[in-house]
Amino acid sequence: MFLLESIGIYNRDLMLHYYRKIKKFMIWHKNKKGIDLQDIPETVDCKLENQKKAISWRRIARAIEKNDFYLKRLSFGQTKTDDKQLLELIHKWDNLLDQSTVTDDKTLQKIIEENSV
Repeated sequence: MFLLESIGIYNRDLMLHYYRKIKKFMIWHKNKKGIDLQDIPETVDCKLENQKKAISWRRIARAIEKNDFYLKRLSFGQTKTDDKQLLELIHKWDNLLDQSTVTDDKTLQKIIEENSV
């Protein structure tokens, strides 16, 4: 919550984007694996997290920390809706994402480079 709130101080739209995706992630785990919100552990084995086989707060936090806009670290794929929202955010907040943005996501980096002023 701290990470989301911190993002929200500077950019509410980005915070809400992450919030919606994380909520969808948690609902999926509740429906498919029976894991309630209060049952999500702080950490699990790093190997399982890296293989996307276990849910943990650390895995969610790392996705945010790494500027994973599409939340691929949480098994989401890139969607047209996300692309559209990203472009809207780039244009609305001129300096939100620029050449200095640190991200491991090659697709995101490409979009940033193509749309940087």
